[in-house]
Amino acid sequence: MKFLRTKLIEKFNESFNSSGKQYVVIVWEKGIGKSAFLSLLEESDIFVTYKTESILISDDSPLDSTELKNPDTNLIILDSTIPVSFSEIRSFIESKSPDSRVIFTSEVLIFEDTVDNFPVSGISFREYAEWAGNPIDVWAIMSKKADIWGLNELRDTYIHLGQYPCNLDNPEWFQLSFDEKLATMNQELFKKEEWDFLDFIRTLAMNVGDIYKEERIAKNMNISRRKVRKYTEIALKHNLVRAVGPWVENTITELSRHVKVYFTDLSYFHAALGVSYYHGEGKQGVMENFILIEIERKLSATHDIRFYRKKSGSEVSFVLVEKKSEKITPIEVTIKSSNIIPQSLKSFHESYGSRIEHAMIMNDNISEQKDLDWTPIIILPHIAI
Repeated sequence: MKFLRTKLIEKFNESFNSSGKQYVVIVWEKGIGKSAFLSLLEESDIFVTYKTESILISDDSPLDSTELKNPDTNLIILDSTIPVSFSEIRSFIESKSPDSRVIFTSEVLIFEDTVDNFPVSGISFREYAEWAGNPIDVWAIMSKKADIWGLNELRDTYIHLGQYPCNLDNPEWFQLSFDEKLATMNQELFKKEEWDFLDFIRTLAMNVGDIYKEERIAKNMNISRRKVRKYTEIALKHNLVRAVGPWVENTITELSRHVKVYFTDLSYFHAALGVSYYHGEGKQGVMENFILIEIERKLSATHDIRFYRKKSGSEVSFVLVEKKSEKITPIEVTIKSSNIIPQSLKSFHESYGSRIEHAMIMNDNISEQKDLDWTPIIILPHIAI
């Protein structure tokens, strides 16, 4: 299965051509499709002005025994199946072709002045829909001409399998991917803690999108808060989950202390609980998780992503804060098909309407636009995110 990565290639092109640095490091999660992305880069016209050579570093072909085939090479792509330090790569390039630009792959960020890190994201839902032959056209959605039913079926399949190409290519793989992730995290635990840790992950999954409270989890699992804190730190460190903080202006009336926890990939959620859980009581949290992943992919560079909740309980799923202007966009996520503006969004607008350019309601299949005291409220199906 080969996915077009048009936007990602454009983003890479900007990074590659705007940087005066010598090295571009491609950072990836296992299974994210790094090798396929390198192949797409080589097939594109990004490197047309370079004499390019690709080198595979492996146990059979280590870096220190590698020779360049073309002495005039000015772009070297190093693709390694074994860990290689940055100092080894620098020494190799300086000895073989000191004037070359280099792309190499890495699982960790490298903080050096001569290195430009480029993270490779997973397959977006739009890319998945395009590959499946049902591309998303917002104009068609707004004009009621899109196949929302078919796109929602694709959405559900994508949500089950997550964003990793290896899972989308082989639906049986996502449990193995999760088991590998779990085995890596278990290395930081005592053997007797492993079952508790798996139970902790399942507890997070059953409460995805809820306010995270250590004391509640500890009580439900009958373990100490210290263990809950330890398990949380491990899950965050290994990028299993991420925390979203509150947007708060008034600490007297608005929640300011707690966060919400979401999975970085929904295949982990389904591996922990099973695919059937998504269709039950956890669907609201899963849909919020889906929307968050898609928003982060598009807007994390320009916006902070928060949630909003009053101490009285009134809540808005997400608040996007534009980093430069500090303009805000509240987004309410519902699993229903509804064009009703919820009271929580009205209440938020009453307090902060002057800073809102527009608000959004993400629902199951309705597309419409309304106004709330002259503020546009854009209502769209989840698949249009």
